[in-house]
Amino acid sequence: MRKRRTANEDLFALVLRHWQSLKSERDKASFFLAVLHDERFADLLPYMVDATLKQLDQRDSSRSGRSRSKLSAAKEKSIGEAFWAAEDEWERKHPGASGLTDAQKAWRYAVARAAARTRSDPKTVKRRFPDPVEKARARGRALTQALREWTPKK
Repeated sequence: MRKRRTANEDLFALVLRHWQSLKSERDKASFFLAVLHDERFADLLPYMVDATLKQLDQRDSSRSGRSRSKLSAAKEKSIGEAFWAAEDEWERKHPGASGLTDAQKAWRYAVARAAARTRSDPKTVKRRFPDPVEKARARGRALTQALREWTPKK
């Protein structure tokens, strides 16, 4: 004999089906919050939390929208080797170069050479090796902002 479902289980199945049919994460979250605020669904909360956790475990944790393809380990290694070889080449061609503009020129040269040598997209190389000058500027902006926030007002 089959076990009879309780009224709570039937209601939960209905609520769960509606929740799963919603398309966007925002709609799912607002529906979940609406159910949380309604005290009639208090008995369903443990089931909903379990179902939500199960669904999150089943989903891959990739970014929403268009996903980037993964590089193979060999391709990643060849991009890194080409980038660092281009950096060394720049240093040999421009001895004594220093400063932010020279560092940025060296980075641009290394990105272009690595992309050309490995036949990969320059954006891929830039993602693997971010611009050091831009990182330094961003760090400086963050530090300046933090100092402004923590400076005592007169």
